[in-house]
Amino acid sequence: MKRTHRIAFGILMIMGISQTALAADDIKIGGLLETSGFVASLGQPALEGAQLAVDQVNAAGGIKGRKVSLVNINTESDNTKTVSALKRLTTQENVVAIIGPSSSGSNFAIVDTVERAKIPMIGIGATRGIVLPPERRKYAFLVPLTDVVVESVMLEDMKKRGITKIAMLHSDVAFGTSASDTLEKLVKNYGITLVDNETFGNSDTDMTPQLTKIRGSGAQATAIWATGPGLAIATRNYRALGITAPLYLTQAANDFNFLRLAGDAANGVLLPSSKIYVASELPDSDPQKRVLTSFSAAYQAKYGHPPATFAGNGYDAAMLLIDAIRRAGDKPDAIRDALENVKDYVGVTARYTYGPQDHFGTRPDSVEMLTVEQGKFKLAH
Repeated sequence: MKRTHRIAFGILMIMGISQTALAADDIKIGGLLETSGFVASLGQPALEGAQLAVDQVNAAGGIKGRKVSLVNINTESDNTKTVSALKRLTTQENVVAIIGPSSSGSNFAIVDTVERAKIPMIGIGATRGIVLPPERRKYAFLVPLTDVVVESVMLEDMKKRGITKIAMLHSDVAFGTSASDTLEKLVKNYGITLVDNETFGNSDTDMTPQLTKIRGSGAQATAIWATGPGLAIATRNYRALGITAPLYLTQAANDFNFLRLAGDAANGVLLPSSKIYVASELPDSDPQKRVLTSFSAAYQAKYGHPPATFAGNGYDAAMLLIDAIRRAGDKPDAIRDALENVKDYVGVTARYTYGPQDHFGTRPDSVEMLTVEQGKFKLAH
């Protein structure tokens, strides 16, 4: 009887060791995606998109038989907590790569540490400075539509509409200030003059004073650049002041939360956006249409609601990392090299091509100008 117990115990021990070894053999990707705090409306869908990608890959057999695990730490939209979470992921969880954060400020807070750790990170902040200069940002990559890309498309649209004088209102965090700096440099390429540039605090609840100045500036259109509730508040303030000039918004407005918070004030806005909300309106020749349609259906089936743009960012980040690992193995240096050699990868948010001098990846042909009609995103005409 004792011998039987010893054999059974031995079998259980072997099974336990085998299961532990199997778990240890998972390829672990870290996440720094904010599911609470002021950018949770970006981080939560990004996490859902990334998890969908991991689930799909594992359902298809993983990477050469090995499962992929996504280990996300909610950074609570806090830069200090993001730094601590990165340390935990790299020293305790031993992840091979990082997805996120969504906040540009949090990306800036960790990017130097990422470089010292020599671990590839695909950030979801939309500020190009995160990966500049290229000789110092070898391990940092981006997946969102960045400020230069979307502002170029926006300015081209303004030019076509005969607009020559514009104003800007932006938040005082990295996302807003970077976009402001970029716009000031780009406008001259389109024969456009920036006649006023106003700032508001990211937690402000009324932007009427700044918009009143803009109303008297002679601007033929205004661009508002922010994330979170501030973007919706500024949009409502703009309408309340009776300003009739076209209102352009950042790509961060392509979000169901913005539509909910802005209400009727969102109708008629113009914004450069990914194609995720207008996939059915795209021609069949568009290489992203099939990817978008498939992703949206899978996301709806898993989560019970349609995907926001930021979900596409998370999905693309995970799939790009998985593709790099599949091609090059799971060593961080090899993953970094494989990412830098991505050519014309068709994703949900964009088509991506990276290179030694370009860790932005996205191109202007991935952007469409949208408007809002009766609370829904539509192609602008």
